[in-house]
Amino acid sequence: MGKVTKLIGTAGVLAGTAYLSKEDNRKKVKRGLDKAVYKATSWTNDPYLLHLGKPDESRDANMVDEGAMTSVLYYNELRDRASEKDDV
Repeated sequence: MGKVTKLIGTAGVLAGTAYLSKEDNRKKVKRGLDKAVYKATSWTNDPYLLHLGKPDESRDANMVDEGAMTSVLYYNELRDRASEKDDV
């Protein structure tokens, strides 16, 4: 069953690549995604939710970046500690 799943996945990727190779199709897909995002966010007028994940100020963007790096470093430290315990 694993081979069939891989075959279907590969066929899907190839079909998607062939479809998106034309600029008109890429524009259609982009318009469709933009429309879906607009509909998903139109149910609320809360400015916090509308701008969630899109910091407007560079200071906020830097804070988000630093938080992401902190969590990555923490994850790497935990992995290193776990691998040290396995080696002992």
